[in-house]
Amino acid sequence: MAEPAEAKEALPAGEETARGGRPEKRPPHPPHQAVLFLPGVLREGVFHAERLPWGVPVALGGKALKDPEGEAGEGIFALWPRTDEGGRLLSLQAASRLREPYEGPQAVVQGVLIHADRERLVLLILPKAGEPFKVGLRRARGFTARLEVKKAYRVEGRLGGPYLLAERAWPLGKYLQAKKEGQPLPPPIQGRENPYLEPQKGRAKPEEEREEAPPVGEPPKPSPAPSGGKALLEKPSQPPKGGKPGGKPLPRRDPVRVWRAPEEPPDPAPPDLGRPPALKRGQLMGIAGTGPFYLVLLPQAVPEWWPRVEARLPELTRRYEVRFYPDGSRAVVCGDLEALKVWYKRVLRG
Repeated sequence: MAEPAEAKEALPAGEETARGGRPEKRPPHPPHQAVLFLPGVLREGVFHAERLPWGVPVALGGKALKDPEGEAGEGIFALWPRTDEGGRLLSLQAASRLREPYEGPQAVVQGVLIHADRERLVLLILPKAGEPFKVGLRRARGFTARLEVKKAYRVEGRLGGPYLLAERAWPLGKYLQAKKEGQPLPPPIQGRENPYLEPQKGRAKPEEEREEAPPVGEPPKPSPAPSGGKALLEKPSQPPKGGKPGGKPLPRRDPVRVWRAPEEPPDPAPPDLGRPPALKRGQLMGIAGTGPFYLVLLPQAVPEWWPRVEARLPELTRRYEVRFYPDGSRAVVCGDLEALKVWYKRVLRG
């Protein structure tokens, strides 16, 4: 995977005083960065890319600003994005055209994580020159792993409509060390899994309360008799149902409910299982259903409207499902009618 030249350069090394009094140089530290890789064309000082959302201004920076003729042409360009904290693109700078094909995802953000929740990530970028700034990314669908703030990460993702979407991440130090030594990359943080989280440490019991477990296959040893030489014959008093005597009640545990499909369905499947809900007469696209609710596109409306619907799907704020039907119809299914209506109006406005 070819890295842009900006990622390979380093900050000027600082100096520290060693014990002997001689200055000791610190190892170079690669600058944090935010790069968006997109196919496009740079001609006469103007950059154009089909995948950029409408209305996002693009300026020239880096090599493209110093040598626009040398970077001109068609190819994969490294762009520096500026976003709001929600991940929406505000502006871009076309920096350079890659001489080698870029094999990875389209968005790479390296920085210190300062905010993380279920919907978005916000990283602090420390460039080589200039003031630090923030870059926001929305979490791609399925990427829900917990990340720790105040730590540096490399986040990779893609451009989804007007937003940067995060799909996987690595601890920045481990990633750069593996690249420097030519070793395979460490496992990524993706989906729900974060292999770098340390288990929460609980309070250890004092040595007086610890009991040695009996070997496998042997019954547990009886507890020693009290200091009278005679064991108590009475049964110990049972603690109340709330838990230990004088303690807090045990937390309530809801039973796990498991549903199993019957071996033979009691009723045959309805005849309209392979068709979306019916629209009003003469309507080719609209919302139907009584819960869940469907945005239905008939086959006549799919060529013109489905690309717009698909491009706006990341903006739907509730869980949704896309369905394809044998007759060519398509539908977006959502359980929240109001959220579906608000999103549908955005699709119609374009």
